[in-house]
Amino acid sequence: MRAILGPLLLLAFPGFADAPGRLGFAADTVDIHATSGAQSGPIGKLLTASPVTALGPVEDGWRPVAVAGWTLVGAERALQAAPGIRVTRAALGPDGVGALSFGASRDDPETGQTWTRARLTGWIAVDTVALSPDLDTLWRRAEALFATRCTTCHVRRVPAHYTANQWTSHLKVMGPRTGLPRADQALIRVFLQYHSADAAALAAALTED
Repeated sequence: MRAILGPLLLLAFPGFADAPGRLGFAADTVDIHATSGAQSGPIGKLLTASPVTALGPVEDGWRPVAVAGWTLVGAERALQAAPGIRVTRAALGPDGVGALSFGASRDDPETGQTWTRARLTGWIAVDTVALSPDLDTLWRRAEALFATRCTTCHVRRVPAHYTANQWTSHLKVMGPRTGLPRADQALIRVFLQYHSADAAALAAALTED
């Protein structure tokens, strides 16, 4: 996918300011490690469109970062963008939960589920990461893919006619039919989710990060 995205999205971390703050949004999946250095092995992956925040400067090709979100009690290995909405920001391995810090919890009266504010911290290798400076840059590519590859079997669907969770289910079936690489399918899915009936809740979640 990176070769297709081109230089507009391939923004190496050294090109950003070294001060802590928002770096950008993952343009593809990104391995995250508990410590700097590949020998530690990844503890999880940051997924497409996840907002990435720098915690400090680059050190020997690695940078400390954080990604915020919400976890469902009992399912802490998935960091979601907002309570009850399956827009996954990070998928963690068995050792990944230890890299989470937790905040306030919120009960969903409709489902009885408890969601907890969480923050994932770790390290990423700067020379293997593709970032977008903003979501609009990602959405332009996603919309083009959606318009050309998701209308061969049916009329173009309106993103806001479905919830983010419904788009997750739809893309499990329709995504493979596009013949696109999984990375492009993931980009289309998150684009549709951020333009779904839940768009306002997802936009509000970004302001909380």
